[in-house]
Amino acid sequence: MTARAPNINRSKIYEEYVQKLAAIPLPGSERRLFPTIRELLCFAALLGFSEKRRLPLDRSQGVEDVSYQQFERGDAENLIYLIALAETEDPDILREGEEGRCAEIFEEYANGGLAIIKDHLLREGGEYPDRALMSMLRERGYLVPAQAEPDLAAISF
Repeated sequence: MTARAPNINRSKIYEEYVQKLAAIPLPGSERRLFPTIRELLCFAALLGFSEKRRLPLDRSQGVEDVSYQQFERGDAENLIYLIALAETEDPDILREGEEGRCAEIFEEYANGGLAIIKDHLLREGGEYPDRALMSMLRERGYLVPAQAEPDLAAISF
């Protein structure tokens, strides 16, 4: 019998931002920034991992969960295990029975990423979360602005 992976939790502390990013359409649009909460949590977990921001969920503030079945679609489930493996550097984390530990590591990095996103949205005003996230990604060096003209002086033969 294989163990069933647990649902993925998120802190209610960030629920306003989760809704703003994954449920409410962008201003003047029918489109949401993240098509699902699952995608937002994956983005937040990668951001948290990249920034070394792992924050335990404060369960006293309440949690919301996303069914693990949502993560089994596409490659989202693989991301949970990849982050756990990268964090522990121990292949035993991938063994049957370790699903709960993997989920907890993912949740804590997603929580850290949501904290980073919240802080940035608060600084930017948050009216246009898409612009605020792009600004954050540029500021932190994840996106490099395109050069208008190539630097021909940098080319050598």
